Amino acid sequence: MAPSTKRKRDEEFPLAREDATQQPVASSLVRTTEEVSFPRGGASALTPLELKQVANEAANDVLFGNDKAVPETSRPKKKKKTTKKDKTEDTEKSQSDVTKEESSDIIQHIGFKNLKVGSYLLGQVSNISKNDICVTFPDGISGYVNMAHISEQFTTMLEDMDEEMEEKENKDEYDSSDDEAQDKINELPDLHNYFKIGQWLRSYITVNTALETRTKRNNKKRIELSVEPSIVNAFTEEDLVKNCTVQCAVKSIEDHGAILDIGVDGFTGFISKSDVPSLKDLLPGTVFLGNIIKRTDRTVTVNTILSNKKNKITQISAVDAVLPGQTVDLLCEEVSENGIIGKAFGLVPGFIGLSHLRVFKQDSIKHKYAVGSNIQCRIIAALITDDSERTLMLSVLPSIQSLETSLSSTEALTAFPVGYTFESSKVLGVDSQYLYLQLNDDHIGRVHKSNIGTLESKDNLKARVLGFDLVDNVYEMTTNPDTVNLKYLRPSDIPVGELLTGCEIINVSSSGIELKILNGQFTAKVPSLHISDIRLVYPERKFKIASKVKGRVLAVDHRGTIFVTLKKSLVNIEDKEIPLVVSYQTAEDIKSKNEKTIASVQKFTPSGAILTFFGGITGFLPNAEISEVFVKKPEQHLRLGQTVSVKLLNVDGENHRILASCKISNQKAQEQKEKIQDIIPGRTTMKVTVMEKTKESLIVEVPELGLRGVIYVGQLSDDRIETNRAAIKKVIVGSELEGLVIDKDTRTHIFNLSLKKSLIRDAKKKMLPLTYEDIKRTDKSTPLHGYIKSISDRGIFVAFNGKFVGLVLPSYAAESRDIDISKIYYVNQSVTAHILRMDDVNKRFLLTLRKSNEEKKAPKDDKNFEAIDPMVKSLDDFVFGKIVKCKIVGIKKTQLNVALADNIQGKIDVSEVFDDINMIKNKKEPLNVFKKDEIIEARIIGSHDAKSHKFLSTPIQIAKGSVLELTIKPSALKAKSYTPTELTNVKINDELVGYVNNYRNDILWLTISPSLSARISAFDLIESEKSLPENIEQSFPIGSVIPIKVEGIDSEHNCVSAVTGPHKEKTISDLVVGSKVPARISKVGDNYVLLDLGNKLTGISFATDALNDYSVSLKDTFNNKINKMVVATIVSVDIENKKINLSLRSDNAKTKSITSHNDIKEGDIVQGIVKRVMDKGIFVYLSSKIDAFVPISKLSDSYLKEWKKFYRPMQPVVGKVVQCDEDSRILLTLRESEINGEVQVLKNYNTIQAGDIFNGSVKNVTDFGVFIKLDNTVNCSGLAHISEISDERPEDIAALFGPGDRVKAVVIKTNPEKKQLSLSLKASHFSKGNQVEKKTEKVEEEADEEIQFTNDIDSDDDMDVDEEETKPKRDITTMSTDGLSLSTDFDWTASILDQANEVESESESDEDFTESKKHKHRRRKEKIVEDKTIDINTRAPESVSDFERLIIGNPNSSVIWMNYMAFQLQLSEIDKAREIAERSLKTINFREEAEKLNIWIAMLNLENTFGSSETLDDVFKRACQYMDSFTIHNKLISIYQMSQKLDAAAELFKTTAKKFGAEKVSIWVSWGDFLISNKRNDEAASALSSALKALPKRDHIEVVKKFAQLEFLKGESEKGRSLFEGLISDASKRIDIWNVYIDQEMKIKEKTKVEDLFERVILKKLSKKQAKFFFNKWLRFEEANDDIKTSDYVKAKATEYVEKNNKDE
Repeated sequence: MAPSTKRKRDEEFPLAREDATQQPVASSLVRTTEEVSFPRGGASALTPLELKQVANEAANDVLFGNDKAVPETSRPKKKKKTTKKDKTEDTEKSQSDVTKEESSDIIQHIGFKNLKVGSYLLGQVSNISKNDICVTFPDGISGYVNMAHISEQFTTMLEDMDEEMEEKENKDEYDSSDDEAQDKINELPDLHNYFKIGQWLRSYITVNTALETRTKRNNKKRIELSVEPSIVNAFTEEDLVKNCTVQCAVKSIEDHGAILDIGVDGFTGFISKSDVPSLKDLLPGTVFLGNIIKRTDRTVTVNTILSNKKNKITQISAVDAVLPGQTVDLLCEEVSENGIIGKAFGLVPGFIGLSHLRVFKQDSIKHKYAVGSNIQCRIIAALITDDSERTLMLSVLPSIQSLETSLSSTEALTAFPVGYTFESSKVLGVDSQYLYLQLNDDHIGRVHKSNIGTLESKDNLKARVLGFDLVDNVYEMTTNPDTVNLKYLRPSDIPVGELLTGCEIINVSSSGIELKILNGQFTAKVPSLHISDIRLVYPERKFKIASKVKGRVLAVDHRGTIFVTLKKSLVNIEDKEIPLVVSYQTAEDIKSKNEKTIASVQKFTPSGAILTFFGGITGFLPNAEISEVFVKKPEQHLRLGQTVSVKLLNVDGENHRILASCKISNQKAQEQKEKIQDIIPGRTTMKVTVMEKTKESLIVEVPELGLRGVIYVGQLSDDRIETNRAAIKKVIVGSELEGLVIDKDTRTHIFNLSLKKSLIRDAKKKMLPLTYEDIKRTDKSTPLHGYIKSISDRGIFVAFNGKFVGLVLPSYAAESRDIDISKIYYVNQSVTAHILRMDDVNKRFLLTLRKSNEEKKAPKDDKNFEAIDPMVKSLDDFVFGKIVKCKIVGIKKTQLNVALADNIQGKIDVSEVFDDINMIKNKKEPLNVFKKDEIIEARIIGSHDAKSHKFLSTPIQIAKGSVLELTIKPSALKAKSYTPTELTNVKINDELVGYVNNYRNDILWLTISPSLSARISAFDLIESEKSLPENIEQSFPIGSVIPIKVEGIDSEHNCVSAVTGPHKEKTISDLVVGSKVPARISKVGDNYVLLDLGNKLTGISFATDALNDYSVSLKDTFNNKINKMVVATIVSVDIENKKINLSLRSDNAKTKSITSHNDIKEGDIVQGIVKRVMDKGIFVYLSSKIDAFVPISKLSDSYLKEWKKFYRPMQPVVGKVVQCDEDSRILLTLRESEINGEVQVLKNYNTIQAGDIFNGSVKNVTDFGVFIKLDNTVNCSGLAHISEISDERPEDIAALFGPGDRVKAVVIKTNPEKKQLSLSLKASHFSKGNQVEKKTEKVEEEADEEIQFTNDIDSDDDMDVDEEETKPKRDITTMSTDGLSLSTDFDWTASILDQANEVESESESDEDFTESKKHKHRRRKEKIVEDKTIDINTRAPESVSDFERLIIGNPNSSVIWMNYMAFQLQLSEIDKAREIAERSLKTINFREEAEKLNIWIAMLNLENTFGSSETLDDVFKRACQYMDSFTIHNKLISIYQMSQKLDAAAELFKTTAKKFGAEKVSIWVSWGDFLISNKRNDEAASALSSALKALPKRDHIEVVKKFAQLEFLKGESEKGRSLFEGLISDASKRIDIWNVYIDQEMKIKEKTKVEDLFERVILKKLSKKQAKFFFNKWLRFEEANDDIKTSDYVKAKATEYVEKNNKDE
């Protein structure tokens, strides 16, 4: 029969037969698959000969210029459905059209954009990490396989580990720690044991973030893969033939080999140990690619030999079975310039690219591969096109044909690493994406079109290596000259330790600095410990953004992050002098040469310090190796970030350990010891080098010895502490200093140094006392120079070296006892003391800092006096008017600081330098002509009072520390006497020269002379708004010169008012609307900017007129511009009220200017500022004149609990225009979904058309119809006449509708003039909607059936299952009349409605508001009898008073209370709803437990929906205290499930089972139902196991039976069978179990299994009644299936059974 069938099919399909003659593969495919629908419609319709003829014709067309082919990127036309007529036309179609259609289904190169989910790829494992493996595919694309997508066996192993960890956590729930979590991670399997680098795998794309929407994906592109055999082996039984390539996962290891999982149902795999290099290396879960060599009934045998050329597939069952890794024949249909296009099996289009042909010229390809020939190649990708069709990428490369497992990239990049430049390369060819180059005789490279750049010529191209594609076996290159000429391509190419110059700072914070390095090519980070050698509290003050710095590369991590150090101790080192540790190899070299290196202190531990070297290498410095002396705590000798010089004691590269030491050699240590002993504090002076700087000290070192010391900031000079602090900032690390040793510590080998000249001078003259004998030999009149050691209540301790100290009593420290000595003296201050008295017994002495009368009168001892001017011999020579020489020590913007002698300073004001303004070359920096340390002549004209900062022209007693005022004006030096310009010498209209000294608001203060100032308004400096500088401080910097004219004299403040020239004062009448004026920002308010226009004119700029961008607040925009000058545009002028409105907006403002509603249209996105918040919505400023309104419904997509808190005045918002008919009626929406999507424009009577469908709410019900308010309209209402209510005319409309009911209406007629709408509610208008509703009802019926089945389970046994849980849930919307239906769709879940209905039925006669649920006829009669005033009671409550009235009538009704709560929730009054719930619990009688239970459940629902987890937990705990705890647990579980909080439900199930599991079977059944329904099958099995442990044995059968029924109903029937089989084997006499088992099989219609069970059960020992029951049941089953033959068999079987039992009796 089979052969004839095949012949018949060949006759019916002659085209297929013709293909079969040339391609056996296609023939077998067509013959063996009868039910497969091929997307391409079968094999090719043309023979190879016809294809060749057409190809020749196409070639002629190209030669004669007739090539008008559509580019490959053009979109293919959709194919029409072919009729007989079309088929005739199609056969006459030209081959060029066929080629166009077929080539459109070809993908030539893969990329992120065409790798759709569902594609299959063949790739090589290129990297294995801790949690995933990286697989690389053609074109350099890589994807990642995480642990959960390796194999089912591997996943099971992970789940088992997770369960073990969970059990451990459950044993000690409160003692979990981070260590346990870390252990869990450490226990994860090592993927290196399961995969090998270079291994080939077939992969399936599960996630491609590049194709996801922007809202879902992050910025990184990533492909997630699966290599599970069940996913990647899309085979059927017919495909498992010899030579088929399958992906296998190891299931278990046996004696002779391994059992494999190949992912095909009903089949297992086996690999012999002879085909595996080492069977021990195969672990369960391991995945590899194998080749089928043998197949039996249900088993296939595989090996790993994939290189055999005979391993070719000749048949497939379906297109989906064509998978990567298989070797197939490709029928060559076309040779293009980009490669070969053909078909595999005559069905699936395929493509072989140039990189996989290794032939790059079209003529050469045609010569090697003829059209119509079969090419044996291996599939490397099975992709999905845009038309959802399957297409292939194939390769003939030997490395892919043989699937070599060696990683070619390692060898290739070793030969030519990334960054290597080929000076000359030859162009081989080009395709749609790449340019192919011949790099040398053996290697080929390709250049992506984005990396080609601008090429001067196409011959001998200079190319640089970017990488290597290990699958395509080609180098990735670039010919872009900009890239080729770069010094470094990647961050990893930058050598560690590289010195970087010109690094630009882009961000500064206390946590570090971000830099741009190498001309902005890379960004780098500076860790906080490497910002400076000194710890900076405010690094942003020293390092300004956009400034350039010099740094050194610290390390480059595996992610490519570059770390740089800015510490000068590391940046300024010479690599030749100090070798750097950049790797463990360099560390080994440094250790072997016994050289020193440097490191930074990173962290302290009790046993030592952690050091960091370059390259991210760390080392350890033990306490014993920090110093030769004993070290208890490392932080006492070192500080974080300190740069230390170390010697390497041990280097262990394998274990990544380095042991370092700060100790020096024994010889050097001995030298240091001798040196420290030879030092005499107070006598020894030393030359040192500055090694480090801190805020309070300098760390110095003695050259060659390495002996370190400290110079505290107070010891830098004899000057004041402020001067010393300024001086320490100028000290450069590495500079040399010479000072006096004042203290030493022989134990730690550290000394203290002083640079005070008074101490050094006395030490050199041996006048500095060191012992008590020196004090005794000193005369009391001799001054002693020392420094303050400390200050206490007892007095001041003056030291002459570190350990020799004298005491100054408080009464002898100052001239008056009222002076607080702690305020005028400080530690390390230089002082001159005299001996007061001595104590020879105790060898102590007292000093005084007060001068005696004789000393005051006696001439000064000028032995130590040194002046700059050699003609000056003493302080008395400095007299006013004297011309002396001085040295410039500092150049400020407004003065020159000069030194006249030791401790005698002077200042030369900028006004005392030039006689004429024409002498000044640089008007902005007049003093830049002077140089530091320059000796100049100056005349003393007065002194400077340091306290009042004023110029004193009267002579004073000059002493050390005095500051003199001088002049160097040429005229002053030539004159016999000179007096600076004073106020008495100035007259109005005098022309003077001023120098900018200070800014204050809009006033510039100028210096005329040291004793005279001038003030000038900033407005006087501006000639017009065109000359307005962007920053007046930059245009007139401190020190700049300005010629002025005196306008007024202020004798009280000793200053003059000035202008720069003729000045006309502006008045308010001079201002013109639209003109621009200069203004000064004087104040920034919340919604305005106050501007000063000069001449006492003030203007205001409202926020909408001040901001260019409404999204930025006023304070953020203008706070840093207060007192700055700006250009303002006059908007309006009110002369009467003296109000001026100004605008600060520029012409290119970001926020659009809106002057009327004509400037915007519906759908425009606009920026605005909240004007005010009202009860019905918010008003928004669109400009100073135009406002818009946003109703509450348009504020947000999400529910805002208290929406007013989210909006405040002056808050920026972005909205979309909904309506803009006039200036006073502009509506916006702030909903993000409408702003980013289509706005729901509110319709009005003019825009509503007949046929529009709206949702709405019933506004009023009358006898003639229903008035309905329509949603999404501008307060539009319409009438649905009684004739349009339904297809059948209703008798009583009031019985159907009530105010507030939600309806759907269609507009049938409009009258815009009268603003009337005619509506219809007939169901016939919503036919599509009816279909949907019917489907919904059908789904609900099915759900009810399932729930009813659960009831059947419970009814069979006496299990304690709460009836409320198993009742079908009713739709809340059906309860509109009793108040439980909310417009907010609030859901009172967990069967409250059922309970409410029970209460309602019991008290129906008492509650008037439920009358609408009675029978229609009864209602009609009552309507006739009762008075119409009853409507007061029957209408739905609409206010708080209505509900209060109902509560008074029936205080114990939970339904009323819950409706009252729902009413408050409709108004968003959450807190009031809570208050009502609490009130109801106190009001309802304590005997009404069911009513109280309803309230508790309602409260749980409320907190679950509107509250937080804390409030929900609080209500839950209280409910458990007052009500049955088990019931409350069950209710909350139901609430969680209904609100889809499945994780919370799972946790509560676990807690409930622990608490009640030993007594309640129902909780285990409910838990199992939950787990199985949510496909958590493994957890369900675990729950059943826990149930059997917790429950007594008598309940075991029941709980197992329930789980088995659930498996049949919602889970896997096979698991249910296993459980039932176990039950009937353990309790075979329980006939009820057999009955339930048979019922389950009958429901899933497993006929054979049902019959088998009946056969088995009738063999059991049954009673006559039981036997009759089963035979009747069996017979009914067979009759229901219309199986007459089996029905007769059952009858015969029953007769046989009866006869047999009668004989036995």
